[in-house]
Amino acid sequence: MYICILSVTVLIIINGEQSIVYAKNALNICYDVIIPSLFPFFICSGLLVYSGFCESVAKLCRPIMAPLFNINGSGAAAFVLGILSGYPLGAVTTCQLYESRYLSQSEAERLLAFCNNSGPLFILGSVGISLYSSPKIGILLYAAHILSSLTVGIIFRFYKRRDYHALTAEIKNPDRTIGEIFSIVLKNSIQNIFMVCAAILFFSVAANLAMQYIHITPWIKSALTGLMEFVTGTVGIAKSPLILPYKLALSSLIVGFAGLSVHVQVMSVVARHELSLKPYIIGKALHGIIAAVYMYIIYLIAKPAVGVFNAGTSLDICGGFAIGSVYVMFTVISLLLIVLSVVVWKLLCEAKALKRQLLNAGRR
Repeated sequence: MYICILSVTVLIIINGEQSIVYAKNALNICYDVIIPSLFPFFICSGLLVYSGFCESVAKLCRPIMAPLFNINGSGAAAFVLGILSGYPLGAVTTCQLYESRYLSQSEAERLLAFCNNSGPLFILGSVGISLYSSPKIGILLYAAHILSSLTVGIIFRFYKRRDYHALTAEIKNPDRTIGEIFSIVLKNSIQNIFMVCAAILFFSVAANLAMQYIHITPWIKSALTGLMEFVTGTVGIAKSPLILPYKLALSSLIVGFAGLSVHVQVMSVVARHELSLKPYIIGKALHGIIAAVYMYIIYLIAKPAVGVFNAGTSLDICGGFAIGSVYVMFTVISLLLIVLSVVVWKLLCEAKALKRQLLNAGRR
């Protein structure tokens, strides 16, 4: 670890101007892609967790989550949000559920192995549409990604299976007002988005500087870069001279593994709760490998064609969000409706409680 830290420090000092360029590119990615796509989801997920919405989700999903993943129904909130919004919201939501005592320690560790996934906004818009100019490729990549996540979840159902505690889903959140809930959620969301952007900036600079001194095949260099920062690595693989099935399999592997930048974000969140990271690291490694195999098999069956235009730089991935604006609009509207429902439900509960107090006071 000391050697790695010293090496990165020396590289930054020697390549000062280039480091600034790489840092600016990473900041642009955070500004154009990461913050707009993740921050609203951070707030929505926090509102859903701290408002008690997970109690309703638990009742609906308990019959599915327990047989498949050996996790009580509350864990479905982290899995669904992780699929819809992307890294690292699945892990963040899992820790929030564990902190609120909806999950036992073994359930939270089991859930971390497969709930932290890339969202459809990145895979469909940025990779499929912007990099390969093919919505079909984006859909197939996303299908392989989700199937791989489900496979890893089924595998990890046997992890500490005797420690399963279904009763944890019935513990309720403390009674808080809407103002208190929103204040807690906003504070946590700001902290989480800063951690995400900081990790992307550091690992993007470190990976690009290190790759300057390694003389290997460009596609291997892109794959190694992707193991550190998956957005940059995915762009490099798309621009490589490899044939399409190999490109898609490698892209699926990189996106499934997520890279060290995402893992550090998860570590910073998990460290506060003393959860083991072994299931998470092993799960992400399996996710990447299985996703690559699934993608190659799916390609042989579907044989999608790449579009005419491909992305030129890492910043061009932002174009995928503009092209996929219909999906973005649908997602935002759905989340707003969910949040509005939670707020109305909470206000009704408070009104009923106030009415009950007034009736009791009148009787006295």
